[in-house]
Amino acid sequence: MSVIYQFLTFLFVLGIIVLVHELGHYIAARLMKIRVEVFSFGFGKRLFGKKIGATDFRVSLVPVGGYVRMAGEEEYDPKNPRPDEFMAKNRAQKIFTLLMGPVMNLLLALLLIVIVNMGGVEIDSYKLEKPVIGYIVQGSPAQKSGLLPGDTLLAIQGKKTPNWKEVEITIGTNPKESLRIDYLRNRLAQTTLLKVETSSRYEIGYAGFYWQLPAVISDVAKGYPAWKAGLRPGDRITAVDERPVATYFELADIIHRSAGKPLQLTFERGGRSLFTRLTPVAENSVGIIGFNVKIATSKIHYGLLAAIQNSFQEAGRLMFLTFDAFKKIIQRKISVKSFSGPIEIARVSQQALASGFSNFFMLIAFISLQLGIVNLFPIPGLDGGHLLIFTIEAIIRRDLNQKLKNILIYAGFAFLISLMAFIILNDIAKTLPNGWQSIFPFLR
Repeated sequence: MSVIYQFLTFLFVLGIIVLVHELGHYIAARLMKIRVEVFSFGFGKRLFGKKIGATDFRVSLVPVGGYVRMAGEEEYDPKNPRPDEFMAKNRAQKIFTLLMGPVMNLLLALLLIVIVNMGGVEIDSYKLEKPVIGYIVQGSPAQKSGLLPGDTLLAIQGKKTPNWKEVEITIGTNPKESLRIDYLRNRLAQTTLLKVETSSRYEIGYAGFYWQLPAVISDVAKGYPAWKAGLRPGDRITAVDERPVATYFELADIIHRSAGKPLQLTFERGGRSLFTRLTPVAENSVGIIGFNVKIATSKIHYGLLAAIQNSFQEAGRLMFLTFDAFKKIIQRKISVKSFSGPIEIARVSQQALASGFSNFFMLIAFISLQLGIVNLFPIPGLDGGHLLIFTIEAIIRRDLNQKLKNILIYAGFAFLISLMAFIILNDIAKTLPNGWQSIFPFLR
């Protein structure tokens, strides 16, 4: 049932984004008086639909993607094209028609971000706080760079970091980079070099420093050591084996390294200091005691004008991050594991929907924005490939050889199919214990 739910969620997300994209082409075509023969959701055999005017609005067999087929787009008489055919229009009209698909994706992203902002944006409260380091993992890049708990991060690579949100974005999008960190220690500004490592199956940037999160229990799992030892929600753990712990991260690090070892926990409850003894159990090679802490959240509401302004700022930031990510992939600074395809999108879509409509709408906005950007890449077979051809023709003031254009388009489609196959395999590899080596054991 979970797989079915993920698949249906994925179809819903993809359906909205594709329909908006193709609607952009359709509206532009009608404005340019181009006859649209087919408006299809999905590819392959027609399942059902309705013909309205000259257009067959249909749902096709393979519900991944969609297309608009305009008259004269594929077959036409170059010597005598009909006036309502795509190829009969001038280059400016063709470019406008192709450009409107990605533009509609951008507009969808902006609209959804505005709706989310007006409805209230829920964010972890610490992300809005000044980035004062609460804990540093032993052996991490942060420790090797000389940073200490209590240091305040001022800037990374010269860019100011007023809050934890900016710090996490900058570190996460710069794996394997050496970053200059400006920080404040005892009211004295200092600088160090942080060599960012990678973590998780997505290989995002990892520094090893965390915010000041108190070790206050939010819930306890029945049957686990914490429950058996009498710990309850609201208890604040202050020490392990009489060694003070300032943050949850410090506590978690000790517990993870102590599977099978008895520990004495000191905790506060109702103004009193108490202690208990327990032994972490091993799960997935780390010690756990079966409790969680709650990260406080804040909800920010925007008025209409502020929501629109924030929408453009957020869209601009996402566009920059997208282009920056592609640049770093080409430079091999970011792993191809950062690519996500339909399997991963389905999983993330389900999680976003389960966490609330705000996160779900933001996910749709992000994917729509990325689809719009990717479609503008100058790859034959994408809108950007056709735009490139028409732009070249406009510059040289003549049409390119049709055979050459066909070769470019077929090569582009072959590349896109190969890329999609790679992305799907990459999604599968992320779920396997040894990644790509589970599929191809000879890889190292």
